[in-house]
Amino acid sequence: MQTELGRALAVCADPRTLEALARLLAEAGYGPVAEAHDVDSALAALLERPTALALTSAAIPGGDGVTLAKRIARLPLSLYPDVAILRPQGMRLPGAEDLGPYRGVILDGPITPEVLHETLSALDDGDLPPEKAAALTDLLDRLGVPEHFGREALYRAAALCWRDRRRLANLRDRVYPDAGRPFGRTGAQVERAVRHVIDAAWRTGAMDEQQRIFGDTIDARRGRPTCGEMIAQLADILRWEG
Repeated sequence: MQTELGRALAVCADPRTLEALARLLAEAGYGPVAEAHDVDSALAALLERPTALALTSAAIPGGDGVTLAKRIARLPLSLYPDVAILRPQGMRLPGAEDLGPYRGVILDGPITPEVLHETLSALDDGDLPPEKAAALTDLLDRLGVPEHFGREALYRAAALCWRDRRRLANLRDRVYPDAGRPFGRTGAQVERAVRHVIDAAWRTGAMDEQQRIFGDTIDARRGRPTCGEMIAQLADILRWEG
């Protein structure tokens, strides 16, 4: 029986191992489960349909699981999947120590559905890959967003919506509470703080930079973006340009 865990992708060059990975995903409650045999076919499958999890063998044609995780972060996806890399015990994967911001984990096989769930549940949505983090910080600087809790909350909200654009449909339930949780703040406090720093930026920031970044997407009668418009624009810039 399928659950709400969503579509998954199994990646492996060996047909028997690929079948085993697909079976593990189905037993863990993912579905439907797509299959790919190398890095390029995996990326193509992720572009085709939103995918919640990519479970890959450590070594695959075109690179390895770490390569796949980092290349996924450069795709313009509406949903960035978790990446679980299954390796033989003791196998060394270069770059694995920097995998966290790519929402990736290393698992020593064989594993059970319970281990898969437990490991993935520890991942943090608010981390960004280094290049995305630098791009977001630069955007906030160019917009003139001041140093304040609201800036930190806005950063995390944009990161959450870069990871999963579906969150934008319900900011109060699916963005603000999660953005405030690491700071011990409520969703209402996050919303107020984000609104505060947007107001401050539009009072004192560089208007030409704000116009370049937002163009004609802001209602001229309001003069500044709403919280939702700001978060969505930042997330979309990261998705397509960052």
